[in-house]
Amino acid sequence: MDVAAPPIKRQLGRIMVEEGFVTPDQLAQALAVQRDTGRPLGQVLVELGFVSAGAVANALAEQHGGILKTEFGVSTGLRRVPPPPTVQPGAPAPPAAPQPDARQRQLRAEIDVLRDHCETLRRGVAMLEAELERVRDLI
Repeated sequence: MDVAAPPIKRQLGRIMVEEGFVTPDQLAQALAVQRDTGRPLGQVLVELGFVSAGAVANALAEQHGGILKTEFGVSTGLRRVPPPPTVQPGAPAPPAAPQPDARQRQLRAEIDVLRDHCETLRRGVAMLEAELERVRDLI
């Protein structure tokens, strides 16, 4: 009986560096904090402000080859894209889609951080509004 070994998953830190979300130096810093604290690497990366929680979630989806379901929709990871359209023989090939460079990925990560902050602020405003209503009812 031939038992195949499970596929080796890419490490989260390696994915984050290869995709341009963090630099090797930032990863080394986060790994040192992880070693000292025992906290998960993704959590450390977010706490250090290097990436957003959304970027870590997408990298984890990439790492595990699964689909990430969030309140904002579904993600299939960082790289999974639809297959390219088939080209008929003799037809000109469609232009290649531009690949995001490291700066674009960094900007996307910063946008994810801002979205996380906005959501936190929305929750805070909702809590304050509820408290205001409670106080108004007491008056």
